[in-house]
Amino acid sequence: LGGFTWGALSTASATRGALVGLSFGLVYWGLLMHWLLPFGVIAWLPLVIDQAATMALFGAVVPLTWRADRPVRTALTVAALWTFVDWIRGVWPLGGFTWGALGATQHGNHLVLPLASITGVWGVTFVMVLANVLLLFVLRRTRPLAERVTFVALGVAAVTLPVLIPLPAAAGPKLDVAVVQGNVPRALASDRYLQSQAVAQNHIRLNRTLASNPPDVAVWPENALDDDPTVNRALGEQVSSSVRAVGSPTLVGAVTDAPGGRYYNQVLLYDGQGRVTGRYTKTHLVPFGEYVPFRRYLGWVEQLRAVPRDLAPGPGITLFHVHGVAVATPICFEDVFPDLFRRFVAKGANLVVLTTNDSSFLESEASREHVELSQVRAVETGRWVVQAAISGESAVIDPTGRVVAHTGLFEAGILRFDVPTSSARTLYVRLGDWFPWLCGLGALVALAFGVVTRRRGRIGPATTPPAGERHMASDAHGAPVPIAGGAGPRVLIVLPTYNERDNVGQVVQGVLAVAPDIDVLVVDDGSPDGTGNVVRALANEEPRVRLVERSGKQGLASAYLAGFRQGLAEGYDVLVEMDADQSHRPEDLARLLEGSKRFDLTIGSRYVPGSGVTNWSRARLAVSRGGNAYARAALGFPVHDATSGYRAFRRGLLETLVRDGFTSDGYAFQIELAYRSWRLGYEVGEVPITFREREHGHSKFSRRIVAEALWRVTQWGVRDRVTSRTTRRTAPEPLP
Repeated sequence: LGGFTWGALSTASATRGALVGLSFGLVYWGLLMHWLLPFGVIAWLPLVIDQAATMALFGAVVPLTWRADRPVRTALTVAALWTFVDWIRGVWPLGGFTWGALGATQHGNHLVLPLASITGVWGVTFVMVLANVLLLFVLRRTRPLAERVTFVALGVAAVTLPVLIPLPAAAGPKLDVAVVQGNVPRALASDRYLQSQAVAQNHIRLNRTLASNPPDVAVWPENALDDDPTVNRALGEQVSSSVRAVGSPTLVGAVTDAPGGRYYNQVLLYDGQGRVTGRYTKTHLVPFGEYVPFRRYLGWVEQLRAVPRDLAPGPGITLFHVHGVAVATPICFEDVFPDLFRRFVAKGANLVVLTTNDSSFLESEASREHVELSQVRAVETGRWVVQAAISGESAVIDPTGRVVAHTGLFEAGILRFDVPTSSARTLYVRLGDWFPWLCGLGALVALAFGVVTRRRGRIGPATTPPAGERHMASDAHGAPVPIAGGAGPRVLIVLPTYNERDNVGQVVQGVLAVAPDIDVLVVDDGSPDGTGNVVRALANEEPRVRLVERSGKQGLASAYLAGFRQGLAEGYDVLVEMDADQSHRPEDLARLLEGSKRFDLTIGSRYVPGSGVTNWSRARLAVSRGGNAYARAALGFPVHDATSGYRAFRRGLLETLVRDGFTSDGYAFQIELAYRSWRLGYEVGEVPITFREREHGHSKFSRRIVAEALWRVTQWGVRDRVTSRTTRRTAPEPLP
């Protein structure tokens, strides 16, 4: 589903991207948090919409930063953006909620999970998105094989190298911890009062069984006492008596009274004599579950009456000291928030005991997912985590994220384990959420760059421009200007030929058939096979066909230069390169001309989505793809098919190129024109074509042409990238 979403976003507008992201979010969180439905749609739907809204933000921004010609940069940008948006979801609104963070899905992946000790879960999220976007580029099969292999290698490295990160060992003293899981009687579910009484008695009774072998510390889960034992004296005495019978310090989850008619969700520390000696009050409350925000405006919602009183947040983090060990006791969903959990350890906790009441989620996946979140928190902080759940799952988790002991759901029992403690501090504990901030900065830079690049229009897919911009030519600076009288631009096809007698007639007739308003100029280098005679006969019958005859074979670049000069002198607005060997289909002209409405140079590409190559050997295809991949890497410009000879130039660009002349021939000539156009800041775009190998005559392809292209590309790359040479766009001078 994520791959489909990213694939859809890669070609979307910001508006469509937002809709795709929102749809993905609604489906993902709607299914993930289905366990909220027993509390009513009012508990489920607002939270799902809130979470999905962040994906709408993600979806709106991705199209502005997506560059299909820059796969690695795009993967890094998308990963940074997803990570930052995921972090925002955990802090806003109403304190946020990070359930379903992508990185948390890797709770059992001990190859990548160690990264959380440095970056928090956010680094794991980043790596997973990065690997998936790279995989998306691999599966699309629009990249050369060598590039796809590289992407696979990068993705594998990203998700496996974190295993080399050393995790701190727990070298402190051990505590014998006994989790008292009293369970919730399902038979009393319809009567909350009787149920709360039964739960309290279950824990009081089960705790007494520890008297024969007292632990270092006993733990009663969240809401083990649904009444304040310091106010309800009868209940308080029963609890104290049970604790005294064992003689061990005991952490007890209790609901206690707070000022103003509110109440607290607390963990009380009883000493071995049954006296309350410490309290921790939950600080991060669950909106609409533990308090109702905007209650005065939402009083009409009947389902919210199930929360008649609000909980009050605690003043801050409190640690308990048991046998010289600092114990943190976050409550329930407080382990959903990485930074809050981290702050317990940053304050000096040697061991973390999470108390929770997941009984309301019944047998759904929520209880197990809660344990999985604690697995990630353990790695982030380098601490053993003991999770005490009133009806399961209770668990003991080591600092590598492994569950070493656990209970089942809805069963009474005691989970006991000698738990090591630690005073080591992971980098994440020291620095906090530095990584999502870095991702946010990177995403912001990428967004700014993407917006600027889009405005400059330096590269992108050909799309139909707005009506007010159609039928535009270029002025002397390459800027679009309307054609006088509202007519379409004057277009000239330039066909260089040498020994193409068997092909040129069909090509010219094909062009005339599909494009009745286009002229054709054939530049023949004295072909000994009579190509000139074939064209001359066509020109006698059709005034739109003309012939330029030259003496001897002078080369492809020279032929095009002659054709371009004549076309510019005669006032054509768009000039098109096309091969005369039937490898370029006249049917694809429409795409080139549509692209020329937006781009100064529109390249008919064999290597973008929707394109194709027929009748080429694998070796020939490999040479072509490899050459283009090398050109992209060496020159750093985002064109997939720089060697294509099927392309359309707008007048302003071509005047500049012709004025300066060409330095190469063959494939290198085509690369030179595309590269110079891009370097000069003109708009360059690609449209898909279907290329077919010639059926008649002999190809002009040779080793010399390939060698020249490799040499020229290397030369330009060293000159412009290594020496950081810059080229400035200047107004063209009048043609001689």
